[in-house]
Amino acid sequence: MSRHDRPTSRRDFLREGVRSLVNAGFGGLFERLERVGELLERGEPKPAPLFPLLSCETTAFHKLLESGALTLESLPHTLRELDIQGVSLHTRHLPSLHPRTLEPLRELFTRYGVAITGLMVSEPLQVQDEANLSRKMDECVECLQAAYTLGAPLVRFHLGGSGNEREDDTHLLERAGLFLQRLLPEARRRQIRITLENRDGVAHRAENLVSLIRGTDSRWVGACLDFGNAPAERIYETCRQLAPYAFHVHAKSHAFDARGEETQLEYGRLLSHLRLAGYSGALSIEYMGEGDPIEGVRKTRDLIRRYWRAY
Repeated sequence: MSRHDRPTSRRDFLREGVRSLVNAGFGGLFERLERVGELLERGEPKPAPLFPLLSCETTAFHKLLESGALTLESLPHTLRELDIQGVSLHTRHLPSLHPRTLEPLRELFTRYGVAITGLMVSEPLQVQDEANLSRKMDECVECLQAAYTLGAPLVRFHLGGSGNEREDDTHLLERAGLFLQRLLPEARRRQIRITLENRDGVAHRAENLVSLIRGTDSRWVGACLDFGNAPAERIYETCRQLAPYAFHVHAKSHAFDARGEETQLEYGRLLSHLRLAGYSGALSIEYMGEGDPIEGVRKTRDLIRRYWRAY
């Protein structure tokens, strides 16, 4: 087969085109078009895939982990007994973010067939603290790298606030957007998604969270939707607004009635918003009630599966 008979690749096609432009006197375009060709060949990095499975937050077992009744090393066995396929790790429960600590942990959960569905950063991100923003950026990058080491697809950040809603909804919202724009290349480099939780601070309103997501890149930045963090009168509207942007869900629970329903949240209604939005990430149980945490997690598991059998 002669050179002219061989199929032309995208790069070859581009090079032939730019040579024609150069010959026609458009040499100034050559370098820019060459870079375009290289990007086409390499392809843009893609976010790590999400895990569409039932997960559990380590905060659900906080009392047991604090007392030593449960350890991170024994947690995979407990989750397997509960028929829960994923875990979301909070930094407060990790002794270190160093790879020497995280790699054995990843291998342990993998051995038990438990996926690490996310890394939750426990300390709020205070974007109003201008003097320490560079240090905060370094800490966020360290968390992205930790998620990469763990094999987790995302990191959850909590955007702190000033205590003044007007300030949070204007000046700090803008600062948060600029900070995320700076952090985004680091997330792309590691193929880790950034999630922002709806809670006190800059993200206390769903509208603020949607604005931040749309203002950055919704392929890489999304919501960590917590069922229990919205005001009582806005729980279901918040879920409806954030469901299309959700990468991770905290299935919050506190107490159950005799029928096994959560006493403060209509799970059927909440989960229907997620299904309608085509949600495909983890549903991560966060039981925060009294009594035995394992029993609370079990009841939350059963309630989720009552309304969404796929999990």
